[in-house]
Amino acid sequence: METNYEKIAYVWNEPKEKVMVPKRCQFKKMTTDLEEEFKKAISQIIINSLDRVDKKHNNDENRDEFVESIFQVDEQYFEYKKDWWELAYVDGELVGMIQPVVFKGAEKDGLMEGTIHYIGILPEFRGRGLINDLLLRTTRVLQDIGVWRIFADTDVENVPMQKAFEKAGYEKWK
Repeated sequence: METNYEKIAYVWNEPKEKVMVPKRCQFKKMTTDLEEEFKKAISQIIINSLDRVDKKHNNDENRDEFVESIFQVDEQYFEYKKDWWELAYVDGELVGMIQPVVFKGAEKDGLMEGTIHYIGILPEFRGRGLINDLLLRTTRVLQDIGVWRIFADTDVENVPMQKAFEKAGYEKWK
């Protein structure tokens, strides 16, 4: 994925107590039969996104290619199991998705270094604090996998995501 825009990096250092995920959302693990719904969620999330890379690709001309680039994680740099990825629902309605992965070659004391490849809320559900729930869920998935650190970033213009990181206990990377 492109990183031509200024980002703010955040870090979550383990060991910490396992985060508690609010019960507001129900999560479904990625399965083969949910792949198209997962891609559709990404396609919808980039609509009116505050992330400038998303904005750049939010057009009919290259949206599908961009969505596919998010879905097809670069295995040169990352490892993952698709069942780590989840779709989030509220009352049976799709509201967002999480896509945790781990960095290749960043192991320490038998633990991996995690990151959030992609995370987002569908436009019609933004402003309700659901990103906090999804970030906590992503953090918990990575904790359960076994990480020594979670390193993540967001566009400097994405203030709601910055606030979510800070509320969840992530610290700005210096």
